[in-house]
This record gives sequence, structure tokens and C-alpha cells, in this order.
Amino acid sequence: MKKLSRIKRMANGITVIGYCLLVIGMSSCVDTVILPDNKTVDEDYWQKKSEVDAVVAAAYAQLRDATAIRNMIVWGDFRSDELVMTSTLPASAAYKIPLAQIFSLNIETENAFTAWYPFYSAINYCNLVLEKAKDVIAVDPDYTRGDYDANRAQMLALRAYCYFYLTKVFHDIPVTPHAYLNSSDELNVPQSCPDSVLTMCIDDLKEAAKYAISGSTYGDWRDKGLMNQDGINALLADIYLWRGSVNRDASDYEACVACCDKVIKAKKEAYEQSGTRRRWRGDDEKQDYYLSDYADFYDDLFGQAGQNADESIFELQFRNSNVNNNGMDQMYYRYNNATGNGYGYLKASSKYGTVDATGNGVWNNSVDQRLYEYVYDAASSSVEQFAVRKMVGLSSAGTNNSAESNPSGSRINSTTRNWILYRLTDVMLMKAEALVQLYNLGGKAEGDTRNEEAFAICQVVNDRALSDANKSSYTLKYSVYKDKMEELVLAERARELCFEGKRWFDLMRYNYRHTKTQADLKLKLTEGYVVNSDEFFELALRKYTVPTAMKVKMRDERYLYMPINQDEVEINASLVQNPVYKSAAKY
Repeated sequence: MKKLSRIKRMANGITVIGYCLLVIGMSSCVDTVILPDNKTVDEDYWQKKSEVDAVVAAAYAQLRDATAIRNMIVWGDFRSDELVMTSTLPASAAYKIPLAQIFSLNIETENAFTAWYPFYSAINYCNLVLEKAKDVIAVDPDYTRGDYDANRAQMLALRAYCYFYLTKVFHDIPVTPHAYLNSSDELNVPQSCPDSVLTMCIDDLKEAAKYAISGSTYGDWRDKGLMNQDGINALLADIYLWRGSVNRDASDYEACVACCDKVIKAKKEAYEQSGTRRRWRGDDEKQDYYLSDYADFYDDLFGQAGQNADESIFELQFRNSNVNNNGMDQMYYRYNNATGNGYGYLKASSKYGTVDATGNGVWNNSVDQRLYEYVYDAASSSVEQFAVRKMVGLSSAGTNNSAESNPSGSRINSTTRNWILYRLTDVMLMKAEALVQLYNLGGKAEGDTRNEEAFAICQVVNDRALSDANKSSYTLKYSVYKDKMEELVLAERARELCFEGKRWFDLMRYNYRHTKTQADLKLKLTEGYVVNSDEFFELALRKYTVPTAMKVKMRDERYLYMPINQDEVEINASLVQNPVYKSAAKY
């Protein structure tokens, strides 16, 4: 019965990486979901530059899969304090039960959001290019060594992104040794601990950086849609920040700052050399950071007319593809992508829809334009739930600090929105986070200005969301925050990056820095774990009516990671399940 159920799930395209027994008596095989198209492994393929380009494009396409986008939102946002389930979801909604499990912290191993196959499918395409593309140089004069180096850099970087993301979600993950080309290839790969995965990712990214294109090579969407120097450095900064937070290691924080500086410098130089410059204070005054201004930032970054903005770094392209962003559409607007359903699976928690002047909320004043751009019915006391507006609204809500009600479907179109993976303010705030930790680790020595530098970054990001009239009244003041800089950076990231798949991982880093016992990335979850911090619980559980009742369900590090899909564990004998989760499978 279990095997027949698995076959049916494969036929529907809802399955996972691994090898599977299709029928009793057949040999083990690679899951067809991760395999490349048959033509890409044919002996007559890999003869032309265009064929290499097609497989490179296919690697990126795997992360545009609706499952991948849904998972990024659930893994990165819904597990945090940002999102809650829409209360009006009908019983027929496909993902209502899996989401309810996650919200109640009773996740089972068959949960739909344990699927990691889009990421492993992308990894497999990356491996395919890394193994096959070099031979094309000898047969197609149009495919040069420079083309190959650029493709190789992209695939090393994209693969590193996938592995880093997976280890943040699952902790111990398999590292596939080569490309899987057909269903007769056996796949029986044990999990690697996070330390070895992160080291591999860093090594690959350093190699990729030698050959990657710059972030302003093409002058079009490809500068944001392909992994380039800026994307590589942003990813490296992210990895160093993660590892530094777990290991509490100054050298990783320093490496994070260095990578952030490379991105910031490159974006600054590209902007100043651009012929179409727009700046806060006029074209004649140079700035440290060139961000879209108060009146334009929503349209530039998230609106229908924008995307791939100057300050963007790496976006999954939907506007420039023939694929719709149905995953985000389902989560934030139409739960089954039907025109008549004007609500998604998820809405903003009350903490993200209301103003709390006491400093205990996300928004500490009523004039932060991001509140109104990012959330419908913002600051209202008359609504039960707050719909996500960010990336769903067609254009700016208007720079008047007034809430916009959740409109009719004719005013919303989220299916062509790019999904942003990195942008400049994200990198700036990563740098600020690392600077604060360096200041703290350095014993807060006299003359150490890194805390003040971090504050200045937060102030720039915050000021962008305030009109000129409000800057003087509501600007951040260092004298107020100097002893709470870690909390300020975390709060500014919550305001700036909400609903972009970042918050849960921000909270995990925060937790690792505050656990009584330091975690060890060299240990698998079955070998050792730490008890989560009270500081983490205070933030992560604040969307719940009774937060204390949920603490026992998230008491230690193991609960912060998702379970491996049960099919994976049953089929691949080398995999070991996260020990805190159970299967509800019936045999």
C-alpha cells in the first residue's frame, strides 16, 4: 500500500530526491523529479553553446517551481513571528492541514512542506553543466573558454546557494557526488553535517568568484537574474554570518563584513557610472549607499513597473520568463490561483500589522512608509488579520502614510513578480549585524566605532522609509540604542525584509548567539544539540495567543529544523530522520 501511494505521488509530480522502488522487484533508481530532460543526456547533445545555455537556464528554473517558492515562504517566514494562517481558508484548500501542523508545531514527516526536491533538482542541473559543458569548447567555436568559465561560476554559486539553504532548513543533508543522468543511477548518499557543507560552499564560491561576471555586465535583467560577483559576495556574507553566529567566531564576522563591503562598493561604483542616476540629495552629491528614494522604493523594488532595480542583487525571474509565480500567489493572494479567491493561505500576524509605540512591536511609529506598503489595512484595530501587500500590490500605496484596504482582484497581480533572494539593504544589514557582534566579541573596547557604524547603516535604511517631514522627528538616535544594537539590527531587518523569506533564519542566528551552551556545526542532530534561548522564544513565539504553551514544542535546537520527508527516509537507508519528528504513515 505504501509503495502504491508513492507511485501515485510521483505521477502527480509531488515527490522527493532519493531513489525509489516503483514496483515490487524493480531495482533502485534516481527519483525522476531531479533528472534532467532526456535530450540533455543524449550523446548528440552538448554540441553547441545554445545547448549549454539551455541547461544553465534550467538550473535557475528549478527554483522558480511553485513548490520551491511556497517552501521558501513557509520555511523562512511562516515559521517565524511574521505570518499566520488565513482564518477563512476552506477545508478543501490543499495545504491547509500541512500549514496547520506547522503553525501548531506538530509537524509530521509526511508534511507537504518537507519537500526538498526543487533544490536538489537545481543542484543536479548545476552538476550536469559542471561535468559536461567543458567538452563543448572543442566542438563549437562559438562556445569559448570565457563562456565556460562564466557558466561554471554561475553553477558553482547556484549550487552553493541551494546547499546553504538546505542546511539552514534541515541541518544534516546529503551532498550529491555527481550529476544523475538517468533512472538507473543509484543514489544512496548519507547526510553531511553543516560544518562540512558550509566549508564546501565557501570553497566553491571562492572558486566561482575568480570567473564570475560583474553585476553590471549586460545592462538588463540578467544583471539581477544570473549569479554574478555581487550575488556570490552576498551569499558568502550570508554563509559567514550564519557560521559566525553559531560558532561565535570573530573571523567569520570579519569575513562577512569584507564580503558586504565588496557588494556595497560594486553597487556604488555601478550607480555612479550609470547614465541614469537618481539620488536622494541630487546628482551632484555622492552617497555611501544609493537606494531608491522614499517616494519610489516600492515601485522600483516590488511594483509591476519595477523589479530588477538598481539596488537589487539576485532575483528569480518571472517577469522575464514564461512561468508564473504561482507559489507566491498562493501564499499571499489566491490560495488556489483562482481569480475569485482574493486571499492567500497566509496573512501577516498582528505584530506586523499594527503600531506599538512601546518598542515591543515591529513598527514603533505610525509614519514608517513600509508598514503601509507591505501590509493591507495597516495600523487598523478593526480587522482580525492583515493581508500581505508586499509584492502583491501593483504599485505604491502612496506616500501619505495611510492604510490601503485589501482591494479587488482587478488591482492585484502577483503571478509575474520576481522573487528577490538578495538586495542591497539586506547586505547592508548583514554587515551591521556582523559589526555589532564584532563589537561585542571585542569586549566593547574604548575607541571601537563598529557599533556606531552599524547604527549608521540602520539609520540609512530606516530613513529611506520616512518622508523628509518625518525624518527629524522619528529618526533613530544612537544614544537610545547604543546598548541594544543587536536588537535594533534585528528589528530593522524585520521591518525592511518582512515576507521575503528571511525572518526565521534571522531568529535562528539570534538564538544561536544566546544559547547557554554554544552549538557545534560539526555535530549532527542525532549527536548533540543545544537548548533554545529565552531571548529567541520571546520573539519567535509572540504571534501565538499563549506563547508559553508553545515553548515545550520548540525547546531545543532540533525543533528549529524541518523533518526529512518520510519517503526519503524509508527509501534511502543512509538517511537518518531528525529525531524529534514522527511519521503518521499507515502501512
